[in-house]
Amino acid sequence: MGFTKSEANPNIYYIHFKGEHLILVLYVDNLFLIGCKRIREECKRDLAIEFNMKDLGLMHYFMGLEMWQKDGEIFLKQGKYTIEVLKRIRMMDCRPMSMPVVTK
Repeated sequence: MGFTKSEANPNIYYIHFKGEHLILVLYVDNLFLIGCKRIREECKRDLAIEFNMKDLGLMHYFMGLEMWQKDGEIFLKQGKYTIEVLKRIRMMDCRPMSMPVVTK
């Protein structure tokens, strides 16, 4: 398909296609496409010809990060991970404290 492997990370590939950039990230058995919608859709069609795959839509959870997306914005949160850590160290019933540092 013409992707170039990133020198910085062996799981990242990129291509310049029809004046646009498209990034493909492979992680275990997941594939993430980052780029404009038109090019992503075209790439998904081409990949589906070669591979048995399923489009799960927008990413909502990846490697401990929860994410929400809307036009031009991505919001990241680690709430689920924080709860898991608190449960593991048996601190779910502890009371929160304010930080003893200047916050501004």
